[in-house]
Amino acid sequence: MTTQKNHQLSPTFSIEVVAENAVLLSWPQQISAKQHNNIIALQSALNQQLSSLIVDSVASYHCLMIYYQFQLISTEALIERVTTISTDTNYALNNPDDNSSSEQQLQVCIQIPVYYDTQLQWDLQKVAQHCDISTEEVIKQHSSTIYRSYALGFTPGFCYLASLPKVLSVPRMSSPRTKVPKGAVAIAEQQTAVYPNESPGGWHIIGQTPLAMYQCKNGKFIPTITVGQRVQFYAISKTEFLALEQRAAL
Repeated sequence: MTTQKNHQLSPTFSIEVVAENAVLLSWPQQISAKQHNNIIALQSALNQQLSSLIVDSVASYHCLMIYYQFQLISTEALIERVTTISTDTNYALNNPDDNSSSEQQLQVCIQIPVYYDTQLQWDLQKVAQHCDISTEEVIKQHSSTIYRSYALGFTPGFCYLASLPKVLSVPRMSSPRTKVPKGAVAIAEQQTAVYPNESPGGWHIIGQTPLAMYQCKNGKFIPTITVGQRVQFYAISKTEFLALEQRAAL
């Protein structure tokens, strides 16, 4: 069994050996678009420059997991390569609050249609009451914000989006639902997300989208939202929802 070791690179970046074929890169535990840009940039550089060694890599809010072929390179050698690449490519890993060139570039913003409704026993009215605002203001606040995709997880196609306007901050439900409908648009704490399939869930449902969160083509899983992308929701009517839902089923 591999003994865990910590290799501290700086106050804002460290590497931990978590398995014989995996290391975990960690940054401060915070929601920061600039820090996340650095993580995504380093992930891209590592995947390109160490393509013959890296099996997979997974980025999230403040971490980057790297799975590598331990038969081809030692842990110490891998860590040295990762450190060199992070320094040479100058992704400001030790100062994540600096402006990143990738952050300044124009990115495509994924538009997600949402049917916000209070008649389907969802949580829109409850959220409005908790936040002491109207349901119309909940919709306005939620749909006027441009979110960043920070991580994929929980279930295939489920993407964690942040940050919600502070006025919409609500804790997770004390008693999670056993069944959340496919396409449910929900919020919790600083985050919002779309449930790609029917599943249990403890976030507050404020609407539903007819847009599929992933596709499977030729045996390949293709998520609608990938890590690092920008996302914005927009309100649609029930008639529009039903029409889009029917079109998607064809």
